Amino acid sequence: MWNILKTFFILEKSNKKNIFACIIVAVFVFGLALFVKTEDFGNEVKEKSGEYQSLASALGRFQNVDATENGNGSDLYKNLALQHQLVVRQRMAVKMNLPDLYLDTAIEVTTLRANSFDMEGFDMVANYLPSKRENQLDRMFYQYMKETGLSLESDPLSFFPFLIYLFGMLGSVWFIFMSVYSCGIMTEEFQHTSIIKGYPITFDKYVIAKCMSSMLLVSVFILELFVCSLPLIYLYGLGDSSYPIAVFNGDFAIYPIYKYLGISILYMVFISIFTILLSVILNVLLKNMYLTLFTQLFLYVLPLLFPSMMNVIPFNPFNYLNFASILNGQTLDLANPVVLNGTYGLISIGVSITLMIVAVKLFLTTGKLKKV
Repeated sequence: MWNILKTFFILEKSNKKNIFACIIVAVFVFGLALFVKTEDFGNEVKEKSGEYQSLASALGRFQNVDATENGNGSDLYKNLALQHQLVVRQRMAVKMNLPDLYLDTAIEVTTLRANSFDMEGFDMVANYLPSKRENQLDRMFYQYMKETGLSLESDPLSFFPFLIYLFGMLGSVWFIFMSVYSCGIMTEEFQHTSIIKGYPITFDKYVIAKCMSSMLLVSVFILELFVCSLPLIYLYGLGDSSYPIAVFNGDFAIYPIYKYLGISILYMVFISIFTILLSVILNVLLKNMYLTLFTQLFLYVLPLLFPSMMNVIPFNPFNYLNFASILNGQTLDLANPVVLNGTYGLISIGVSITLMIVAVKLFLTTGKLKKV
């Protein structure tokens, strides 16, 4: 088994498809770094200017009225006007390097927003303001920073903060990338059975070795993400691996960067194994790589097209394949909010992997696959 696995890896590492995949991963990392630099992410003055404009647009939905405490403006109008003033104060705190004032003001803003969600007329201005989920994530983050006395991280291109952007983007596309990469994993063997006749092992072991060699290459892709990000250490510094990130995991919580990265990598490994096994099964049933890819992508977008399915079948592994949206709690923003737990997602995908391994093993040992 080890010899066949080693042979597969030697063959796969020189495969043009794998070389092209490595190039895509490298281009993705460098392209994202350039995008972060160009868009000036992490520039608090720029971000608060955008927030200021959004609040100004929201206030523009109202007639000009007195926004003072005893004025004739509505509660929502007074709330938005006060948010508007506090955002101006935040911009000043950033420019004058007053982090304590910035945090105090940020907490006040998120508290006001939390109160505004239940006020009459909020639907009229909801598009101009963060959602309840986004506001709760911000509120937890700022309160944690205030309580611990940590300094705000300002450079998104330092190594560890950049990895958050990187894995956040990958969370949305990793299953798609793996589907494209593995959709034809066994089609050549099915079309040309003479390929496997010379191997001194059973066909089921052949398939397992093929999957394992593919996973070894996937580990190379994941390692490449870190290697391509290493120049940022020299250019912008290492950053703080324990810097807090606000996440949703069935409940709102604070994770350090290293924990977020660990969960992301675990998800990527599980999704890769899940996708490769699914490709093998679909190759057997459909005997065509393009139909395999279409089926995989259809199953992926199905919960997005019909979000109510997530509540009906909460343990469907396809609910959890976009792990970035799970950890950000984005399903809470749906018309019918769905609470998905990232831990349950790993369990769901893990159980699905186990069932597919058993199914593939039984299917192959019955000899049915040899007839394809």
